[in-house]
Amino acid sequence: MFRLMFCVLIALLLPACDQGGPEKTNQTPAAASSEASEGNANDDSETSDPAAEIPAPPVGLTGPGQLVFEETTADFGRLTENEERSRRLSFRNAGGTTLRIVDLKGTCGCTIPQMPKRVWGPGEEGELTVTFDPSGEGEQLKYVNIVTDQPEPHNFLRLTVKANVVGLVRAVPKILAPNVDQTTQRASTGFIKLGDSWSGTFKVFTAAPTLKIVDVTASNPVVQLDWRELTGEERPADADAGEGCWEIRCTVPTADQWGSFFSWVRPRLEGPTEPGGEVLTHTGGFRIQAKVWGSVEAVDWTITKRPEDTFRFGAQPGQGFVREMLLRSRGGPFELQSARVNFPQMPGSTVMIEPSPEANPGWLLRLNCPGGAVPGEYQGEVIVRTTLAPPEDRLVLPIVGRVRSPADIGR
Repeated sequence: MFRLMFCVLIALLLPACDQGGPEKTNQTPAAASSEASEGNANDDSETSDPAAEIPAPPVGLTGPGQLVFEETTADFGRLTENEERSRRLSFRNAGGTTLRIVDLKGTCGCTIPQMPKRVWGPGEEGELTVTFDPSGEGEQLKYVNIVTDQPEPHNFLRLTVKANVVGLVRAVPKILAPNVDQTTQRASTGFIKLGDSWSGTFKVFTAAPTLKIVDVTASNPVVQLDWRELTGEERPADADAGEGCWEIRCTVPTADQWGSFFSWVRPRLEGPTEPGGEVLTHTGGFRIQAKVWGSVEAVDWTITKRPEDTFRFGAQPGQGFVREMLLRSRGGPFELQSARVNFPQMPGSTVMIEPSPEANPGWLLRLNCPGGAVPGEYQGEVIVRTTLAPPEDRLVLPIVGRVRSPADIGR
């Protein structure tokens, strides 16, 4: 009897246990998780866990973040100087940590790099766009410097930019150096005696005879300009077939300012490069460079020991420097009354006067600057008073230089 009642009780309890239970009692935890994920994916609500949206670092990536490019050279090939082109270079962060781009710039104003963002996670891929706008002709080699927040040596990368730029206009010589025979001597700077006049010419060749010079301007108002086309027997023997030929005459009536003399000479061209072609407008640029000396000439005494009236420098942030300039007599002895520094970008700069280290009469100026904290271009001047007659009673020697950021290394 007891066994019979026990069997009846078990039979009544079994259906009650099945009511409301799952149809599959052997479901694994992984399967349950998969179903939950599918349910969340189909749910339009915004209650999902934000942490689940951040992908884990790819397996196998370790070490500091590091940009790795498929190509490290942007080769633009042959292009004319009025063309602007862009190239895209693909890269990925091949390290196991997130990196941040601290500095991104080209070593020339003609080279502009751009990234869509500055922070890249492990394994993340992207593209760098390099835009090249030529500023000269011939074979060009520029660089793009990238600085990241990773430890050395993973914090710096340099990409190469190459191009063969074909000029719409060229000049012989490229730089006009007064009173220098440039057929026998290569020189980037000439000389004019203080108070003298001077005249010189550029031979100018355009990409086609149909590309005409319609105007010429000079950045220095002292320079007077004349230009004319050379045809027939006047056409130079060194002109290439298919080029237009011109002469630009530059005249300085009186060199009355002591120190460096500089001027851009800019011809403006209009016309097609071939009959019936598109009409172009283009402005070229050639230079006149000279030193104007009278009773005194200036010499860079720190590095070159050559004529130079500008204190030039390059330094890192916070790095002080010393530069020396020798004022050397081209006539008799002379005296300095004073020398002072006008350099607001570097407060605390000083200049000392010492007798010339040479046997010839003269004076040595020692410029001492504490350095600049902020990367960028710096300009100032040293003003010297002498016992000489005007205009050499007041000599101005420029201070020109750059405080470099890490991305400027190698410029």
